[in-house]
Amino acid sequence: MVQTISFFFAAKSYAAKSPVSGRTIMMFGYRKSTGPNERTHFVYRGFIRYKYRGFFSEHFQKKMLKRVFTTTAAIAMMTTSTIRATPVHAQGSSNKDHHDGNKFKNPWPSYTQFSYTALPKLFWTMDLGGTEKKIRPSDLPQKVDINWNLIKKNNDEKLNDAITATWMGHACVLLQLRGFNVLFDPIFSDRCSPIQFGGPKRYTEPPCKLSELPSIDAVVISHNHYDHMDLNTIKQLDTLYPNCKFYVPLGNKKWFSLINKVDSAGNDRVIELDWWENVHIVKDKTQEQIRLTCTPAQHQSGRTPFDKDKTLWSSWSVEALDKEGQATNGKVFFGGDTGYRGIPPNTKPESEYNYEYLDTLPHCPAFKEIGDRIGPFDLALIPIGAYSPRWFMSPFHCSPEDAVDVHRDIKSKQSIAIHWGTFVLTDEPVQDPPQRLEAAMKQRGLNADDFGVLPLGGSFTTTAKSTTAS
Repeated sequence: MVQTISFFFAAKSYAAKSPVSGRTIMMFGYRKSTGPNERTHFVYRGFIRYKYRGFFSEHFQKKMLKRVFTTTAAIAMMTTSTIRATPVHAQGSSNKDHHDGNKFKNPWPSYTQFSYTALPKLFWTMDLGGTEKKIRPSDLPQKVDINWNLIKKNNDEKLNDAITATWMGHACVLLQLRGFNVLFDPIFSDRCSPIQFGGPKRYTEPPCKLSELPSIDAVVISHNHYDHMDLNTIKQLDTLYPNCKFYVPLGNKKWFSLINKVDSAGNDRVIELDWWENVHIVKDKTQEQIRLTCTPAQHQSGRTPFDKDKTLWSSWSVEALDKEGQATNGKVFFGGDTGYRGIPPNTKPESEYNYEYLDTLPHCPAFKEIGDRIGPFDLALIPIGAYSPRWFMSPFHCSPEDAVDVHRDIKSKQSIAIHWGTFVLTDEPVQDPPQRLEAAMKQRGLNADDFGVLPLGGSFTTTAKSTTAS
């Protein structure tokens, strides 16, 4: 989600100056610092309209902050299988064009940096509160009960080339292959915000509790925005799965000082990688192996106005390996949060849907490179939401049209849509992403089952020979 501008205010002084009678306010911002101290600043992210009633009394603040940022002692500990991560290796090019001194950048013509002079226009054109009010029950994604029998079967058995992805909402997916349980960009909190009494609120609930998940071996994070790297969820995962490891792009490791950074065997639990670096992850019990590669994405990072692009963002690939460490059938791509092409200002709305026009614009070459180096992929998890208005969001958020092109560039055999159906982050109608995805598939001449939408809690299983959905 795009990071923009902020107002910082102390809670007590703000309460003295502001009415608490329920008027609509406009707030901007982020917390001031990363890590465990983020609870000390009362700030919002993005342009969001919210009603508030008594949120700023000092007693209420202390009560809410204690509830939100204290790890729940009652959560039962679960046993996890021990895994080992080999040292980081570079894969392919060691090009560091995305490094820019003490920051990172998108080194392609397809990315255009937004100008702060555009913020007034964004302020007046985006109405997230209006989008929320227009949500009808019929607009919500279909929700199904998780197929726990399938989850357990994948967790307990070696299923050769079987790959199962279960959509947990937004960009969070549980991936199961070769007996590994990998959780991408987990967020189970009510809000994607530094505080839990303000900020974008879920309009669909998670399909399960974190404690109901199978033992998690690896948590993989694409970048540090609040809707992808959630403090409360990470702390719960740390408590529930004390031996799971966290894989993050460069610069994000220091944020994890809030959790235990070593497992029961004294091994490092937080591993950060640069683009094209990878690790081999081995299960001690079964000797099954996967390779996790940090791959490029076109996005940005930052949790405050002061750390913009100080940490890296990425997509990821997961490959099943044989006992000799060679790739076999079973490759998965996770897009996280990414753009693909930049839409110039004043582009006609109808042109945003038209590939004849879109194909004339520079597009991100990283995805074709990923497809050439690692693909083809058996399954890809590609973002399709949070893209409007395109003149502002396009450099860092895929539209469904962009997502279809990513699917083609990485040589994905089948793809599942993520990054939609959970939070109102931008102003497109909540059912717009899957509808536009279907239309984009037809424009590109692809089959309907090449790139689909799962119900919330739904699972998709594919192998080298067949696919099933539940």
